[in-house]
Amino acid sequence: MSKIVVFTKEGFKGRTAEFKNNVRNLEEKGFSDVISSLKVIGAPWVAYYDKNFAGKQRVFQEGEYATLDDKGMFSSLKIITDDLDNPEIQLFEDVNYQGRSVTLRQETCLHDITFSDVASSHKVKGGVWVLYEHLNRQGAQLVSFPGDEVPSYFPLSFNDVASHVQPLLPKPY
Repeated sequence: MSKIVVFTKEGFKGRTAEFKNNVRNLEEKGFSDVISSLKVIGAPWVAYYDKNFAGKQRVFQEGEYATLDDKGMFSSLKIITDDLDNPEIQLFEDVNYQGRSVTLRQETCLHDITFSDVASSHKVKGGVWVLYEHLNRQGAQLVSFPGDEVPSYFPLSFNDVASHVQPLLPKPY
């Protein structure tokens, strides 16, 4: 059974709660803007800065996170239950799926394919993808799910910043 265990203090201390389903509003559970460490068992989770799965976001794959760079920022949590097989994303240089494009099926440093800091829109054909602001999976993240079509990164404050993309891969069992 997949779940996320959250703590109000670093190092897995303080008040704790365990969630097995999406949480649209952590305030209702007494955990809005207080999560400082967490553990993920099973499927990956997305933590959102705003309630109702909005605002900045961060993916947590299975593992333990004793210290969070963005501690005290999360207001909603979503478990990733989508099919992670056959990942495919198409990035476009301009908004509304215009300009030069590239189709990716694996983790890619966009600098290596001269597409770094130019993407302005995308379509996800398969898998769940994480777009990173900086190389080596660093900086702000934009998570996109199967079927997502994002015509412009401007409202997301992510335009022309993606430098690295990674599909979440299924766990081998």
